[in-house]
Amino acid sequence: MGDHMPEEDRQTALLVRDAMERTVAVLPSVDDLVPTAVVQGRRRRARARLAIAAGISVVVGAVAFGAATLPVGGNGDTTVLPAASTTPEPRESLAPVEKPEPYRTPVHIEPTNDEERSMTDLPPAERERREEFQQRAARLLDELLPATVGLIRPVDLEVRRYQGETEDGKVFPIIFSVRPSDDGSGPKPCPGEPGALKGGSCERATLPGDIEATSYRLLTDSPETTATLVYFSYGDSAVSLTVNPDADATLSAPVTSRELMTAVADSRFLDLVRYAAENPMQQTGTAIAGG
Repeated sequence: MGDHMPEEDRQTALLVRDAMERTVAVLPSVDDLVPTAVVQGRRRRARARLAIAAGISVVVGAVAFGAATLPVGGNGDTTVLPAASTTPEPRESLAPVEKPEPYRTPVHIEPTNDEERSMTDLPPAERERREEFQQRAARLLDELLPATVGLIRPVDLEVRRYQGETEDGKVFPIIFSVRPSDDGSGPKPCPGEPGALKGGSCERATLPGDIEATSYRLLTDSPETTATLVYFSYGDSAVSLTVNPDADATLSAPVTSRELMTAVADSRFLDLVRYAAENPMQQTGTAIAGG
């Protein structure tokens, strides 16, 4: 210490030095201090991070609450509070979930003669293929035909047979035929003589793809009822869609020629026809209206 230091300051410095020497005497060696200092340093950093995170959370919470309670409009009278909910928001699905198509229970009809062969006698793979086609056709026809035809179901006797069933018990037999044709002829033109159809009617139309189609409204076995049908050629196949009357109730087919033309002109119907033409399910025969 300097000799010129006042006596009062000299005494104070001696006291401080004495206190420092006593403090150093109780501390561990330098080698022991290093690990302790590291641990204490890590703990201080951890506490500092926690404090910072807590501060950020408080700030974010305050900002969110302030945004949620901002007034709506310019007068500041109305506030909107967030709805309390513990349910997480639904996430958008990566792919739409396909709903199962409704199954149409087939109508069972036994063969009435030796020439008829039930689909139940077919090999399992072929039977499954025809049944799948019938299901597709029944659902599509249900969409395309008027509701007055009723619910359309396949008939298990033949791939071309279906029927519409109304809620009040009316039954309208339907024929949807795509048959390979051996003569390659298209639909015949409408008769020139007005009386040739005996009270029926005939219309011509051009479907997409320049397909010429003919629609008939024809009297059936009962002079009081009529059937409606459309006939056209698709490639080497003869195609027909016929809605027959309910014979028991003596009711004509509840569909007009124009409505039937509109149904067969639908692209989905023509896609179904193309499949049946490329994958025949009926035997080759002469092109006859009605299948």
